[in-house]
Amino acid sequence: MNNLTAICTGTPDGYRIRVLDEDHGIYLAHLFFDWDSFRPASAGHRLIEHGYMIRPDARTLDAVNGWREVQGQPGTWTVPVMPTNGDTTETSPMVAERLAEAVSHWTEGRHDQARGVLADLARNGTPSLLYGVATGLAVMAKVALAKMQGLDPDTASWILLTTDGSRPEDILPQPHLFAARFIIAFANGDTATTLALYGAAFTAPDPELFSHCLEMLLAATGEAVRAATPGADR
Repeated sequence: MNNLTAICTGTPDGYRIRVLDEDHGIYLAHLFFDWDSFRPASAGHRLIEHGYMIRPDARTLDAVNGWREVQGQPGTWTVPVMPTNGDTTETSPMVAERLAEAVSHWTEGRHDQARGVLADLARNGTPSLLYGVATGLAVMAKVALAKMQGLDPDTASWILLTTDGSRPEDILPQPHLFAARFIIAFANGDTATTLALYGAAFTAPDPELFSHCLEMLLAATGEAVRAATPGADR
């Protein structure tokens, strides 16, 4: 199920978004929003919340956040999408094993080897697999953070604070902010936010941002695991 299409159509009461299957014969999702005008960015975020993401190759100069107006149908926009839920909610055993290897390298100071494992996973990874990579790292980070604080990882709630009270987005580089927010959202069970963060990084105009975000997620996880390990050099 790779060649899916989302259609956003204006109605007298707002806009409706439908996700069609490959044969355009079945609605996989049917959403309605009381917007007074077409909102391409918001439409993309709403799709992510419901398990679909605008394909990266749709974001070209002649499109608006990937959306293109349908000729001859005023008020109707279309975009190719791909599923982000389903097999993306869990990390496969193979990926989990490689991630454990990468984090182990990081905690022992072999940062280049750790990045190498991550790069190997990303080299031929699909969007679904790489979301599994991100959530797999977040699993380890969540456990490590809970251990450091003596908390139950299944009941604790997490927020992002800075030492001087500044807003995180004002002082943290984008990859750092992504890693912190992704781990916190995952730890809080907020799947909609993890998908939104992932989708924003994956489809960012800067082609290097996504890889930098994954590397920082690896680094944050590795440091959390190292700090939570008894006898580790903190």
